[in-house]
Amino acid sequence: MRRAALIAAVLAVAAPAVARAQAPPLRAKLTACQSGPQPADRTATFTGSMPKIKGTKRMWMRFDLQQLIPPGTAYATVKAPGLGVWQKSASTTPSSGFVFTQRVQALGAPGTYKAVVRFRWYGPAGKLLRTAKRTTATCHQPDQRPDLRGGDLSAWPGPQPDQATYTLAVRNDGRGDAGPFDVGLSVGGVDQPAQRMLSGLDAGTQDTVTFVAPRCAPGTTLRFMLDSRGEVAEASEGDDVVLRACPFTA
Repeated sequence: MRRAALIAAVLAVAAPAVARAQAPPLRAKLTACQSGPQPADRTATFTGSMPKIKGTKRMWMRFDLQQLIPPGTAYATVKAPGLGVWQKSASTTPSSGFVFTQRVQALGAPGTYKAVVRFRWYGPAGKLLRTAKRTTATCHQPDQRPDLRGGDLSAWPGPQPDQATYTLAVRNDGRGDAGPFDVGLSVGGVDQPAQRMLSGLDAGTQDTVTFVAPRCAPGTTLRFMLDSRGEVAEASEGDDVVLRACPFTA
């Protein structure tokens, strides 16, 4: 059961500086977070603002994008065009302050993203007057892959005396559609011929797969394997082994 490759391409698009009548606060904000099935749908917009302080001639601002990709537990800095570079106010500093917006698109999923924004104030002759750093809220990009799960099991004797017919419900609880895949069954530790779900499963839908196989002994366990050939890149594959108690009591 293979996993989808994480999309790593990131494009930065910067908006121009904005002057305001009142001094903007010293702040870094997540102003928009969009998700979707396609890379172009997954964007985050961050805005930094800094007020002018006494003696300021130029103001600089820098956005560093950080990502947390499961199963990792630590953020890492993303390198991409337009990120990690100093954006500068005009040579004639706006009277109120400096506001800059950084838009990042083609975010990988699953993942969580935030921006670390650094600020610098410069005075005459390029003298550094002050520095500051702020971190935005996070933009979460949910996993867009399918997620196959087993549902209810139905069974009845036949068609032969030593056989039974088993019907298992299979759901796709993920956000992406699943293409065709096989479902396997083991009865009494013996693998049976796999059954193929030729139409796959669209996100949020359910279908059934039917086996005619040996009748299980009471008290034993039936073992189903969803996507037994590993054709579907899933959000979670730990639930593809589906165990069900034998439904027969005699």
